[in-house]
Amino acid sequence: MATTILAVDDSVTMRKVLEITFAGPEFRCIAVPGPDAALDKLKSDKPAVVIADVTLEGKNGYDLCKAIKQASPSTPVLILSSKQNPYDSAKGSAASADDYMDKPFDSTQMLEKVRKLLASPSKSAETPKAPETPKVVHAPAMTPKPAAQPQIAAASPAGAAPQRAKTMLYNPQGVNTQAPAAAAKPEAAKPAAAAVAAAAAAPVNGQMTAQLEAMGLTPAQVEGVLALSRDVIERVVWEVVPVLAETLIKEEIARLTK
Repeated sequence: MATTILAVDDSVTMRKVLEITFAGPEFRCIAVPGPDAALDKLKSDKPAVVIADVTLEGKNGYDLCKAIKQASPSTPVLILSSKQNPYDSAKGSAASADDYMDKPFDSTQMLEKVRKLLASPSKSAETPKAPETPKVVHAPAMTPKPAAQPQIAAASPAGAAPQRAKTMLYNPQGVNTQAPAAAAKPEAAKPAAAAVAAAAAAPVNGQMTAQLEAMGLTPAQVEGVLALSRDVIERVVWEVVPVLAETLIKEEIARLTK
């Protein structure tokens, strides 16, 4: 359905220009020469937009705009001004005019302005909302809490220094705060390795002495062979015992920390 446009201008030429501008299926233009005819058409045809010339007989464009807003506040009104009669923003604001355009105008710009007015509500139709009364929220009465009883710390003996918590580590030789023996280097096992070597060499020397003497070796030769054998035994023990000792210590620590 075509949108009705009411054009008000006392110039026959201008009315014809407006009719041509809004010709087509989108709009239906009704052009009238004066304010009285415009108010009659406002009641009968209920136009969607009114275009009123600023200079009219009887009432000017601002007066007509004010009358239109009183009769139909939601109807947008566009004032047509010119270089000879420029738009007065103070009068336009007092009359609640929605927009204005100078003559001569471009048809495309006129159509854009009218479409914009149709898409947005009229200024006079925008009723400002009353400010909301702030709600007074009464805070609940605070019940005073009883004063906390002072805590009396247990008295420490005079001159006694505060004791620190100690992390106790397991030690086969006793309880202390040092790192476990596993963190130490394998050098600590050397005395044990020497003892093992001596213990292992003792029975071997006794057996080999008898065998070497039976073979006819002199005591000096027997001593040389025994010294060589003892050196070999100690070398083997020095290589094996520290590794075994370290392995045993690690296994013991792993068992204790599970």
